[in-house]
Amino acid sequence: MRDNSRDDSLSGPRDDVRDAQLERWYVVQTHQHCETLAEKHLSSQNLRTYLPKRCRTVRHARSVKTVCAAYFDGYLFVSLDIQRQRWTPINSTVGVRKLVMSDRRPIPVPYGIVEALIMATDEAGFLHPKDMFQPGKTIKVESGPFADHLGVLDYVGRSGAVRVLMDIMNRAVPIYIDRDKCLVLN
Repeated sequence: MRDNSRDDSLSGPRDDVRDAQLERWYVVQTHQHCETLAEKHLSSQNLRTYLPKRCRTVRHARSVKTVCAAYFDGYLFVSLDIQRQRWTPINSTVGVRKLVMSDRRPIPVPYGIVEALIMATDEAGFLHPKDMFQPGKTIKVESGPFADHLGVLDYVGRSGAVRVLMDIMNRAVPIYIDRDKCLVLN
């Protein structure tokens, strides 16, 4: 039963904070080259979307053009509270193939992933991943034997491996791990 004796002016901001905590980012698979169209139609349904972009060079019939394209071809992100918002209409939105799901429920993106991508995105919506993995940034290891340990990013290799300096026994010890097992904290 709901307690109506509280002053509603005090409960308003708390509800907003609670609602923001319940919203999670989910992955939407789009039809080929329809990411912008899907984003437009999802936004018209009052859904918060995130579509990171990149410039890429296209060569065709002796002509070279630089075009704006989705950073993740065929995918974009949508923020939802699946307990309060209806998510099933997303699958029938123009440009959307499906919401990525498991056991007939959308799978949320792990906390911090989309937020880190947004932090590395400029005002025009272009993602700059090099801004995410810069030497000197604090890294949290997400999985493996050093899971949940913090370190300082020392080097980023081309193959996807990074060298992280971990403080072990008051010494900076270099550890080589995959880039996808790291989360940039600052």
